[in-house]
Amino acid sequence: MGDPILNIVQQPQQQTEPVPTTPPIAPTQTKPKEPGTFGKILGSVLGGAMNVIAPGAGSLIGGLIRGGSLNYAADMEVMLQQSALQQSQLIGVQMRVSDQTQQFAAVSNLLKAKHDGEMTAVSNFKSS
Repeated sequence: MGDPILNIVQQPQQQTEPVPTTPPIAPTQTKPKEPGTFGKILGSVLGGAMNVIAPGAGSLIGGLIRGGSLNYAADMEVMLQQSALQQSQLIGVQMRVSDQTQQFAAVSNLLKAKHDGEMTAVSNFKSS
């Protein structure tokens, strides 16, 4: 007969589904027009300011002001979709780690309570 607490810990973990991979991004072949110096500076400043408020949107707006085309917007959409997928995968990993941490804490507390009870019994036996 085994210890019921340890039997729970030693049970095999459930298999998780494989993490899907994202397809590679194909580079675009169109070359945007060259902006002026003022447009480059203004686009960089506004893009940086917008990134503080809405990450990702600043790059899109800054690129358009610097003379980018709407092809950049399509690339940005793909990047945002990939970012959302990666964030959801990361949240899933964090949830699994949190679950394992809670399980470990529960088993650890049970084993400590068992040990403390056994030590109290030994202590009571010695004192009588």
